[in-house]
Amino acid sequence: MPAFPFAPAPDQPVEPTIDHPERLVPPADTSGLFLFSSAAVLRVLHAEDDPQIADLVALYFEQHGGASLTHVKSGKECLEAMKLGSFDVLLVDLVMPDLNGLEVLGELSARGDPTPVIMVSGNGQSELAVRALRAGAVDCIDKNSPDFQRVPEIAKRAFSRHRRQLRASAPPMPIRGHTVLYVDVHANEQDAMVSFLYANAPKLQVTPATPASLEERSVMPESFDAIILGADLAVPAMLDLLRHLRSRVGAVPIIVLCSDITGETAIAAFKLGAYDFLLVNNGSLAELVFALNHALKHADTERINARLTDELAALNRSLAAQVKTRTRELEAEVLVRRTAEELAEKNAALSHALSTRLLRVQEDERRKIAQELHDQVGQLLTGLRFQLEAARATTPALAEPLALTDELLRSVRELTLQLRPPMLDDLGLRPALEWQTNLFQRQTGIAIELEVTLPSRRLATEIETTVFRIVQESLTNIARHSGATAAVVTVTADDLTLHVEISDRGRGFDAAVALERRDSLGLAGTAERARLAGGRLEIFSQPGQGTRLHAEFPLPAASVEAETIFPFRT
Repeated sequence: MPAFPFAPAPDQPVEPTIDHPERLVPPADTSGLFLFSSAAVLRVLHAEDDPQIADLVALYFEQHGGASLTHVKSGKECLEAMKLGSFDVLLVDLVMPDLNGLEVLGELSARGDPTPVIMVSGNGQSELAVRALRAGAVDCIDKNSPDFQRVPEIAKRAFSRHRRQLRASAPPMPIRGHTVLYVDVHANEQDAMVSFLYANAPKLQVTPATPASLEERSVMPESFDAIILGADLAVPAMLDLLRHLRSRVGAVPIIVLCSDITGETAIAAFKLGAYDFLLVNNGSLAELVFALNHALKHADTERINARLTDELAALNRSLAAQVKTRTRELEAEVLVRRTAEELAEKNAALSHALSTRLLRVQEDERRKIAQELHDQVGQLLTGLRFQLEAARATTPALAEPLALTDELLRSVRELTLQLRPPMLDDLGLRPALEWQTNLFQRQTGIAIELEVTLPSRRLATEIETTVFRIVQESLTNIARHSGATAAVVTVTADDLTLHVEISDRGRGFDAAVALERRDSLGLAGTAERARLAGGRLEIFSQPGQGTRLHAEFPLPAASVEAETIFPFRT
């Protein structure tokens, strides 16, 4: 047969899905191999004993391009060629003089060769074609059909599909030896089957047995990876044995061989759990090798899937237990945190109550001391003055002690007012502020501008006391630190809030730094007073820019009936 060059034409693009430039075409030898192209991409081996069909296929590949075609004349040459070179696709005739396509396919399956095989059939070979597809052929083409002209395209598509499957498949599992139990009634049939499987599937360990040995429990079928029931078993006995085995071996695949198949027998066998059902005739043993290998791979996959499912279930249980444990830990942490927060809230409330109580105690003590100074010391000094005044007529030298007594009376009176001015309790906040600013102006010479706008009703005693003390402390700080000659005090109320503001244009200071250092007890005490009364205090000051202190206190809605008092200036 002449060699036809099938390299792709210069203007014909090579199909991008097929790319094996590293594969070298083996040279032709005396076994009848013919190489059609050494520069092609797809490598196809064609086994065909009819030279006319071989030439026709070569012509189709030459016209299509993008492939290298190697031709052999028999099944034996095909198997030898598959050992010599690495082919992408095998195109084999279903019927050849020495080995048919099924036998070639069975031998390749026993070798573990994954090369995709396309069978070529003729008239009257439909049954063999179906068996070939069951045995693992990827496609089957009829020589007399129009599709036969598309054999190069079919070959390329088969290889592309094979490559995609290889990319998508998981990494290959480690190969292990499988054990197979062969059950038949005749010893010679057992020996023949063991010899055949030893020659065609050497990785399998085959053990022969009889139905009697299974009944006697001398052979344990559940310990094998697969079971074959021989064709010499009568149909009723085969079905009974299949039913018995299925109840013992679980998911172990069972392949049934039968010399005379009927639809009812096959249906009954499959209903009883047979994995496959094969008719024994010429060429069926090659199909048995493929079916056995397929069953073992399927069983391995199922076993691995079951193991992975169990491991996944165990992992899920472990994760669920961990999540449950962690949830309990988080719940405990949340409980501890909630308890700590509740304790902190209670402590804050207790601290607020204690601080408020302390201020009230301080004010009560101030009031008591002022009362004592007024009632006791003031009365004693007044009595002393009357005695000195009565004695001065006869003793002129008592004029100086009398003047000293008057000065002491004035100091005691001012001290009493400083501790707790009676007008704060008797008349309210505005008169107390007027008295305080007048006294401050007389004592320091600093001009004070006072503006007061308050509701007609009296404010709560706690708020009035807090505002008075804030103004008193702020004026004291102005006198001590600001160097200012004037200051402004504003106390106003809107619908819901009482505003207090004291400002001066003195030397100022860095308020943020001072509050951060917490070294100013006056500022800290003033802010704490405002907070305990339910208000807030802000201090705005920068060196050289004066100081402005602003406090706000919420007012109950019922107390806001505003009365505007004209600004009072001293």
